[in-house]
Amino acid sequence: MRRELLCVIVLVGISSGTLLMAEEKRDVPDKATRLQVETHYMQAHNYAKFGMYDNAIAEYKKALEIAPEFANARFELGLAYVNTERLDDAISEFKKTIEINPNHPRVVYELALAYYDKGMTDEGIALCRARLSDNDPKKGNLHSLLGVLFIKKGDIHQAIPEFRKQIKAEHHPEMGYLNLGMALVKKGDQDEAIEAFKESIKLNSRNPRAHYQLGNAYLKKGMKKEAEEEMAAYGRLTGQ
Repeated sequence: MRRELLCVIVLVGISSGTLLMAEEKRDVPDKATRLQVETHYMQAHNYAKFGMYDNAIAEYKKALEIAPEFANARFELGLAYVNTERLDDAISEFKKTIEINPNHPRVVYELALAYYDKGMTDEGIALCRARLSDNDPKKGNLHSLLGVLFIKKGDIHQAIPEFRKQIKAEHHPEMGYLNLGMALVKKGDQDEAIEAFKESIKLNSRNPRAHYQLGNAYLKKGMKKEAEEEMAAYGRLTGQ
């Protein structure tokens, strides 16, 4: 699954701030036309919210026919394409969004994630690295995704520092420790992996995957009693 190793993504909600920005309004100066654009956009967003992605795509396209520089419409059109498994189209829209608004808060992450889905790991790694060059401590989500991209590429040694940076940035550290533990297991460092899984459970004891991974790590160490306890916790949380 595309988000199996990834942190929770916080979706951007609809508000007046997510409609046409000031520079976009200059491109659509007529109020009646602007209302038409925003109506198509809101209708598309509502369709997408209920999983009606083909309808959403049609409405986003109508908005963009009138206002092609409407960055949020381009971005959400890309998301709709992702949800219909049209990744090439999604990548195209995300790239256009960056051209219009390089500071869009979510587009770099979603473009890198689309690259992950397409198996374009080198492109995803390059994109994340470019955006992390300023060492912004708030970009823990990109460190997380960069780590996952390295794992997909088979480069465990470069993945591990990225998950540590995710934890340091305090971006869903419970998932950072889980990701780190899974990477350490692949590296063969069972003792360090066990400690990472324990930290993940300290932060969120109700994540069944952390208990499952810790149980497996204990099993590989021959710690049968501890493994059984973690698998029992996994069973309680999943109803198995």
